Amino acid sequence: MNGADIFKKLLACNLDFKEFDWLENQGLSDFELLISVILTQNTKWDNVLKALDNLKNAQISSLEQISNLSNLELATLIKPSGFYNTKAKRLKELANKILDTYSDIENFKTNVNREWLLNIKGLGFESVDSILNYLCKREILVVDSYTQRLATHLGYEFENYEDLREFFESGIENEQENLCQILEKKYELFELYQIFHAVIIAFGKVAFKGAKLTLEGENLIQNLKEE
Repeated sequence: MNGADIFKKLLACNLDFKEFDWLENQGLSDFELLISVILTQNTKWDNVLKALDNLKNAQISSLEQISNLSNLELATLIKPSGFYNTKAKRLKELANKILDTYSDIENFKTNVNREWLLNIKGLGFESVDSILNYLCKREILVVDSYTQRLATHLGYEFENYEDLREFFESGIENEQENLCQILEKKYELFELYQIFHAVIIAFGKVAFKGAKLTLEGENLIQNLKEE
């Protein structure tokens, strides 16, 4: 079994994954996609949307404006996302470093690399890969705690994030045409990775209650294990 096999089997489970706001950039600007990567840490997506609405209502829509806000002003606006003081500091640091190095988001999207992002305080592998995939449209799969739990229940163990990501990416490029046929639409590889991530999250939401596997989750795992 490889990543493409798991992707196909999850699609056959008819999970509802199409409502995610970040999928295919549904209504979110590049600025919102970028800052949402920090806002979403340790919180629910609904809380991120509330914070984004606050910024929009305050007419904050650029990195320059983020940079010019005080930590207190920014923290107040993003309060719904939780850990707002820490996130305000991290957002300002990210905004300043992007402006200093790349001048604007467009240049950043084209030229940033993974190593540069991993040197930013507060950005781990998952956050960095989210920026690269969703904002920069790079061919890289975002894996998260649901991905790790799915792998474990399928009988796979990985030593680190990179091994987990590479396993779930495996086979997808070779099966790109077949996956597009299943989805009934032509997608670029980076878009297929976005959809796979969304499907895994949809799986996780129905398969787990806290750390425990639900009855529906047990049935889904059995379906995935079947040849």
